[in-house]
Amino acid sequence: EVQKLNQQLEEKNGEIQQMINQPPYEKEREILRLQKSLAEREKAQATSDVLCRSLTDETHQLQRKLASTAEMCQHLAKCLEEKQRKEKGNSDDQIPTERSNQLLDNETSLQALICNLQDENRMLKQKVAHVEDLNAKWQKYDASRDEYVKRLHLQLKEMKSQLEQQHGVTSAQTNSDLMHKEIFRLNKLLEEKMNECIKTKRELEDVKKASEGDNERIQMLEQQVLVYKDDFTSERSDRERAQSKIQELQAEVACLQHQLARRQDSRDTSSHFRVHIGNQNHMYVQTNVEHLRGNSPGQTGLRRTSSQSEQASPPANNGNSGSEGRAQGELRCPHCMRFFSDELSDEFLKHVAECCQ
Repeated sequence: EVQKLNQQLEEKNGEIQQMINQPPYEKEREILRLQKSLAEREKAQATSDVLCRSLTDETHQLQRKLASTAEMCQHLAKCLEEKQRKEKGNSDDQIPTERSNQLLDNETSLQALICNLQDENRMLKQKVAHVEDLNAKWQKYDASRDEYVKRLHLQLKEMKSQLEQQHGVTSAQTNSDLMHKEIFRLNKLLEEKMNECIKTKRELEDVKKASEGDNERIQMLEQQVLVYKDDFTSERSDRERAQSKIQELQAEVACLQHQLARRQDSRDTSSHFRVHIGNQNHMYVQTNVEHLRGNSPGQTGLRRTSSQSEQASPPANNGNSGSEGRAQGELRCPHCMRFFSDELSDEFLKHVAECCQ
């Protein structure tokens, strides 16, 4: 083992000498590679640490579970022994067959449970042994990895010290140049970031102004919507009232049309009656005239007076019937109370339709 370690040490020294003899850019490349490998090792170590913690937690849980199962097994064994002792003590007494069968069933179930617990205990012991083995392997791996990381750190330190000794002033100048370039780059980046911040602030202000304008517009639109809603409700109520009024007026118009039809029927009957009376009077006058042509003048004067009185009576009757017909033939608008004669029924209906609107 010592010879192997010496060989490895010689190989590492040879590699270090080769790296020292290499040009600076290759040395820097090798340093970067070693740093990268070191970072990967540290990452792997972190993952292994997490895995070790999880394995240790699992082992503790399994140990606790094993202890609880062992306690349960001991308790069941004690219960079984007590039952067996009681069965032996009460062997002289007469026990019913059903009780004995129940005890036998309980004993078999307890034995099966004990067998299951023993199997589970054995499996848990195997798992604990496997986990402990894995834990030991991980510990060995961690120890070897820590040693390897320490060796890498030492090699890096030695290489850095050798590079610093070789370069000296040139490295300082190059470092100063690099620092100046880095400072210039950072200043430029800072200016760009500041300009971006100013631009974002302006955009934020524009967005705030636009949002305020949008809020005002939304409020205005909400007010308009409320106004439109009120107008719609008022218009709807007006429409409903107008519809009800139209229905009422239509009912009144129908009633008036019915009355008009009745009055026209009565007027037709009255006019027919007047025509019939006029014809009778005319016939009566003609008969009187024919009769008076062959009589004396005194009789003619007497009969003339009687005929005149009889002829005067029909106009009176005609006047009474005309007044009665006028009273029956008058039509009145229900809205403006205007009177119309029954001869102007179409004009009356047109007026009612226009006036009730």
